[in-house]
Amino acid sequence: MQSALEAFLPADYRTSVTTEYFGYMKWQFVHNTLGSASGVLATQAMLYAMGLGAGALPLSAALNWVIKDGVGQLGGVFYATVMGQKFDSDPKHLRFWSAVWLQLSTWLEMLTPLAPHLFLPIGCIANVGKNISWLAMSATKAAINKSFCLTHNLGDLTAKHGSQATAAGLLGTAAGVIVGATVDLSFYTLIVGFVPISLASLWANYKSLMYTVTPTLNVERARGMIQDAVNINNTDGQLMLDPGKMKTPREVSVSERFMRNTRCFHPEHMFPGIVVSFDIGKIHKNLARKPLSGSTAVNNNQLANMVENAFYPSPTINNMEWTEKYYVGYLAGCTLNRSRNGNVYLWFSTQATTEDMLLGLYHAAALRLLLADASGNKQCNADDMFGRAYRFARLTFADFVEAVVMSGWDTTTVYFGKKADLVQVEQISMQTKQ
Repeated sequence: MQSALEAFLPADYRTSVTTEYFGYMKWQFVHNTLGSASGVLATQAMLYAMGLGAGALPLSAALNWVIKDGVGQLGGVFYATVMGQKFDSDPKHLRFWSAVWLQLSTWLEMLTPLAPHLFLPIGCIANVGKNISWLAMSATKAAINKSFCLTHNLGDLTAKHGSQATAAGLLGTAAGVIVGATVDLSFYTLIVGFVPISLASLWANYKSLMYTVTPTLNVERARGMIQDAVNINNTDGQLMLDPGKMKTPREVSVSERFMRNTRCFHPEHMFPGIVVSFDIGKIHKNLARKPLSGSTAVNNNQLANMVENAFYPSPTINNMEWTEKYYVGYLAGCTLNRSRNGNVYLWFSTQATTEDMLLGLYHAAALRLLLADASGNKQCNADDMFGRAYRFARLTFADFVEAVVMSGWDTTTVYFGKKADLVQVEQISMQTKQ
């Protein structure tokens, strides 16, 4: 028994991995087993579509199989080129969808008996999806495995994960062969066996990711981390930072919405949203023609003024020199994401560092809080609140970063947007405004 555990679990597993590892491992084993079983049934369906065993030409079948595999591998290469850093910023999101892509591709393979003359195009498309899935699984493996390490045992943990996947694959293959051998080989019986196995595989993958704790910061995790740490003092109405309420990666993972790739703080009640690195040229498309109850209409002049104030702010704000490498704007009547109190927009300069990005998000979060607190008060001025939020963020930023690090977050790199989303502003326009 001990030898079996040593073959499938990291050395000193009681002290070398986090408690979440065992839940993740359990559900990943179920997911891999069922995924292998569904793969066997899909392969049987494709062979059935090709008519193997019923007089088909072996050479033609082999050529079709090789061509579909080659096209699938090229699709995987293209996908890796496009995705880049997303494998590091959103490992849970991509790991979840890699399983979905794999099962959708397998579903497509299952349908080949309905159109056997389209075997090659169907097989090519399915194999592109499979290679994308396999590449995403492989690329996110390191980030996920690293989150379970308590000691420097990433290599050991990765090796044991491979052993577990191999064992699950063998068990799933055997189960798939048994199912295929015990029922009549027809399209409909394969489907009946495939559907529940496929759905159960996806459910097991989702359950396993619920145990994964990601210590790097993207917009969604930053929202969970900061939302309780910044508040307004009920006595004097001033912003305040409470480092003790900064959430840890483990606390954030409980409510992390990883099925969707979000780059915003969603609006809640009278809290405006925070939209990060949004395409400036598309903002007008998200302005509702008829504003929601409680919001105001937005015209083109307001939109132009918001963009100008964001990218060309005054050189001095609330008696503090503005030298930041990020840009913040507020559009009061914007109903993007069904906001009732507008949206705060945040962009980053091409020269922005990790520290600049953290400060920008901190400033935007403070502004969001002030705007929610002042909702319904027509005497409040958004520009004044912008200055108050900026002064607060600048003066408390060192304490904020210290609290973030002490809570267990990795701040060496943050993932608040792609490199292509960074903005370069012409300095001559800034000088003209001055």
